Amino acid sequence: MPEPAADPEADSRPAPGPDPAIRRLFRTPNLPDLNLPVSVPLLALIVGTGLSLLAMLQSERLLYREEAHRFSARVEEIHGQLADRIRVYEQVARSAASLVMTFPDLHWTAWNRFVEALDMPQRYPGIISIAYARAIAADRAGDLVASMRAAGLSTFRIWPENAGAERVVNIFTAPVNEANVRAIGFDMMSEVNRRSTIERARDSGEPAATRAITLKIDEATGARPAFILYQATYRGDPLPPSLEARRASFTGVVLTPVRIGPLVDGLIDGRRPDNRPGSQPDTGIEIYDVPPAEAEFPLYRSHRPLKASSALSLSRELPVGGRIWTVRYDSLPNGLITAHDWVPGALLAGGIALSIALSLVLRMVLATHSRAVELAGEMTASLRLQEAERQQLFTQAPLGIALVGTDGLVMDCNPAFAAAAGLPRQELLGTDLRLRSGDQASVSALEAALQGESGKLESDQPLLLGGRRSHFSLHFQPVTAEGALKFVLAFAEDIGEKRRAEQHIQYLAHFDALTGLPNRVLLYDRIAQALREGRRDGTKVAVLFIDLDRFKVINDSLGHSFGDEVLRSVARRLQSGLRESDTVGRLGGDEFLIVVRRVTEPNDAACVAEKVVAHLASPFAVGGQNFVVTPSIGISLYPDDADDPEGLIRCADIAMYHAKEQGRNGFRFVTKEMGAKSRERMDLEGALRRAIREGELFLVYQPQVDTLTGRIVGLEALVRWNHPEEGLILPGRFLPVAEETGLVQAMGDWVLFEACAQIRRWRARFDLSIPVAVNVSGAQFRDGQLPAKVARALDANGLSGPELEIEVTESTLIDDVEAAAETLTALKRRGVLIALDDFGTGYSSLSYLHRLPIDKLKIDRSFIHDLSTGASDASVPRAIVGLGRSLGLSVIAEGVETQEQLQLLRDLACESYQGFLFSRPVPAEEVERLLEKLTAAHPVSAE
Repeated sequence: MPEPAADPEADSRPAPGPDPAIRRLFRTPNLPDLNLPVSVPLLALIVGTGLSLLAMLQSERLLYREEAHRFSARVEEIHGQLADRIRVYEQVARSAASLVMTFPDLHWTAWNRFVEALDMPQRYPGIISIAYARAIAADRAGDLVASMRAAGLSTFRIWPENAGAERVVNIFTAPVNEANVRAIGFDMMSEVNRRSTIERARDSGEPAATRAITLKIDEATGARPAFILYQATYRGDPLPPSLEARRASFTGVVLTPVRIGPLVDGLIDGRRPDNRPGSQPDTGIEIYDVPPAEAEFPLYRSHRPLKASSALSLSRELPVGGRIWTVRYDSLPNGLITAHDWVPGALLAGGIALSIALSLVLRMVLATHSRAVELAGEMTASLRLQEAERQQLFTQAPLGIALVGTDGLVMDCNPAFAAAAGLPRQELLGTDLRLRSGDQASVSALEAALQGESGKLESDQPLLLGGRRSHFSLHFQPVTAEGALKFVLAFAEDIGEKRRAEQHIQYLAHFDALTGLPNRVLLYDRIAQALREGRRDGTKVAVLFIDLDRFKVINDSLGHSFGDEVLRSVARRLQSGLRESDTVGRLGGDEFLIVVRRVTEPNDAACVAEKVVAHLASPFAVGGQNFVVTPSIGISLYPDDADDPEGLIRCADIAMYHAKEQGRNGFRFVTKEMGAKSRERMDLEGALRRAIREGELFLVYQPQVDTLTGRIVGLEALVRWNHPEEGLILPGRFLPVAEETGLVQAMGDWVLFEACAQIRRWRARFDLSIPVAVNVSGAQFRDGQLPAKVARALDANGLSGPELEIEVTESTLIDDVEAAAETLTALKRRGVLIALDDFGTGYSSLSYLHRLPIDKLKIDRSFIHDLSTGASDASVPRAIVGLGRSLGLSVIAEGVETQEQLQLLRDLACESYQGFLFSRPVPAEEVERLLEKLTAAHPVSAE
């Protein structure tokens, strides 16, 4: 602003008086200043008196606003602290629930140590104890009493004795004292208030609070206002995805009783906002758990002086465990003389004595001051909020973030970036990333970002030299303002676990989990490669199909674990006798395959077969037992016998069966005379056609059982053949013929409609809703009519869809993932469930698992056989269970035969299983008798 011109008379003038505009207001028009009329002083006095009175009233209003502003800030502070305490107490309940879900067999002594470590009297005032109540059926109460007494609580009992069908019984409480011990054994479901709150906590998965109650430990000493926070616990997932799943897996509640007095008193007693200790509280609090207009008396009322009147009151809502409290705050007098007491009178007296100008100035000053305080408070609060949000976003982001200056030095980084680098944050600050980077490609990407070009890359080197090594995804993003580079944002994500999981899945897709040899998928690929090489070089390719003689005797007499160890030993011997260019793999069971490249004449293949017989001739020593395992080997040659992998394997398979018929422990080349086996299969095909037409097929069902509760959660329908002459024929004999001849589609359609009809009959008789699983062959899945057939079967039997579960194998899906996704989506629209069978033995690709609407993974029985013996660790089942959980899928294990296997599955948190341990596949009549017994004991789960 330009300065005003200098005034030569400025030094001789008196000090400036009131504003010229004010002087003009009171100047008499057309009269000189020295000739003011007598009435002007009186008029000035009258006007001054009026303005002073107005100033007094205005000052009272402004002081009231300031007091209201301070009181509002004080209320927000106290209310925020109270809300923070409630959230912390809810988190305490969640933490205790996580402990119970992580360690389902937690002992009460461990519970006491956990609670004592919380130091509740100092850190969580108001919390009386932390207890756990277990959910049990009424008919299982005796089991709970026995287990608790066996655990050391010899006087444990459940009270009151009369209860409903379900109970939630207090079994742990800590700290241990006489008052808390009185609540042990109390059935929470016996009281309406507690029962409704527990059901709300169970259905929502969030903490739920009761209304104001009298705690059981206070009934003898008098009522003290309190409430209980309930946090539900579940079996398996911390929070099941649906209401039905939460109710089905509900195992109990963590209860945290809180006295409201200690919870609130510490926020206001003995300290004022000006931090003068020992002074009386200036804020009164009343808490209502219903609208105040409907409450007869408050839930809590803080101490206040007698006859204290409240000048200001505010009400705030406070969420507490799904309920809404109304908190009323009242300002209380402190006995001191405040500006509100004397300023208005002083202004009135001073305004009359001074002048109208002083009154106007005072009014202007007060108004400006009030507005300035208000604006300053608003601006400060806004800036603090923005800064806190930015800092919280930066520090708590799971993605590593670093700010790199234009000189390449690290300006700042969040904890996630320091953890990824494996170095302390203070050591990273000021580091030149271009000099310390562990990968030259990262240096190039950073230099490009410093020139204004963003870049992304992956690196398997440490982020910084001296730090941790892993696989990282890096992104450098320049940040500019007005065309100038300000800094570069470096984002780092550790994807090492993801890469290792993908590599493990790829391994499972191509290698046999038991022997480590190539599996069927990789063997077909190796044969195809050998055929291409043979066509190019004009050489032959030999395929040796090896089957171990009488291997079933080892499994049946000594168990599958011994048999698996023998298979591993056979695999090692087969590998040791081959050239590097040849391939040995396992087709499944006791069947192996050898692919021999660059064969010039049949005798070369015969030499390899003789080596195999010689290598397997010496006894195997397994578990203190000596075994002699002999092979039967069938040999086929390209191009003599077939020109594709499937044809070569089929011919070698035919020759292997003839080697067995010729006395075993030898080898045979495939010949034309071996077509007799094909004719036998043709006879079997004709008989199978007749069986489908005349109703010789029937279904058996194997129960699927919850690993924790032992309840039946599903059934799998399996087809059997009752031949009129040969009797029972198992699927292993006729299913291959059905698949080769296309009869599997007609047979699959019959199985689908018969299973749906059986579901309808069981629903009418038992009112059951557990799903029944039906296996679908590859041909049946790929013909494009499966969704329509399923819909017709469901509609014909009045079923909605979730009662039926369709099982498909991995090999069926990976042939054409796009078509498979379309078919599965159509099935899901109809409401049926989808299960992926034999998971872990096929391709096992994460890519198609994400794209397909699958509900369940079935762990193949080959991963279950040796769990209990220690012959193989549980890494593969653990990986499958973890994969299923991460994708939101349920997991079931097949082939469970021992209690040790079941216990290991429980430890892995596998949800369900099926196998001989619970039941063999049985006809529908035996299933009905089993369901009748279970229904009499307890209802069968619908999940």
